[in-house]
Amino acid sequence: MAAATKQIRLIVFNSDAGLIVARSRGLFAREGLDVEVTATPNSTDQMRGLGAGSWEIASTAFDNVLGWSGRERAEFAAVAQAAQGILLPVYVRPEIKTWDGLRGKPLAVDAVDTAYALVLRRILLAHGLDLNRGDYQLVACGATGKRLESMSRGETFAGVLNPPWDAKAAAAGHVRLGDHREALPNYPGGVYAVSRGWVASHREELIGFLRAWLAGLRWAHDPSNREETIELVAADQEMSPQAAAARLAQLPKDGSLDLAGLQSVLDLRLLFNFAPKLGGDLKRYYDLEYHHAARG
Repeated sequence: MAAATKQIRLIVFNSDAGLIVARSRGLFAREGLDVEVTATPNSTDQMRGLGAGSWEIASTAFDNVLGWSGRERAEFAAVAQAAQGILLPVYVRPEIKTWDGLRGKPLAVDAVDTAYALVLRRILLAHGLDLNRGDYQLVACGATGKRLESMSRGETFAGVLNPPWDAKAAAAGHVRLGDHREALPNYPGGVYAVSRGWVASHREELIGFLRAWLAGLRWAHDPSNREETIELVAADQEMSPQAAAARLAQLPKDGSLDLAGLQSVLDLRLLFNFAPKLGGDLKRYYDLEYHHAARG
């Protein structure tokens, strides 16, 4: 008698090419998994839901793992690198001509104390603008699309708008002033993260998920599959082939965690006095076991 299919509820900011390929080619089904993907409105709902058991796995910024571990009786661990070589551009409204033009302005972020909000603060600090001095304000708007909507309505004047929203921002007349690389060249892409409470009794489901995802990575990396992968990503994410190709370029080689990059995220959190509740030891916030097992 065939084993029952087990459901994995995954919450993402966006779907990576490996995930899209694994779903479209039935790789999760071969592992006995039915993966349901939900787009998150913001990091607060995402991480709170992950801790409460509304979802089993999240594709998220590593800073959210740091920021939410120890809150609301939950503890999280990054288990694989979902993206690499990311680009985090800062876009401003068209009337803003220089960095100093943001002085005194409200700026759009997801949540004010996590992830790309801290990236934005570090970039602005490099240009002489300090939140602690009151040089600008941060407004929690939610995920990238919500930040762009806020800017377009004139409620906020700048935000980190990662692809494909950067192209939409440019089409709406917003202007790119710079990106994260000038201040944070080692900042990593997103990770797959789980609640340690959930994975303690669902080890095999996580390993099966990662094994199927890694098979999707390998297929997407095969040059002979490039055009089909771009078509799959473009259709799944409702984006142009050019934007899909850019998403494909962010595909990690083998899903191994970028530990040096993760450390840079922790260092950034410490710089702005947002020390994680579970302490400053990076090893507390990741686990290599499941990725290693999935790779065999």
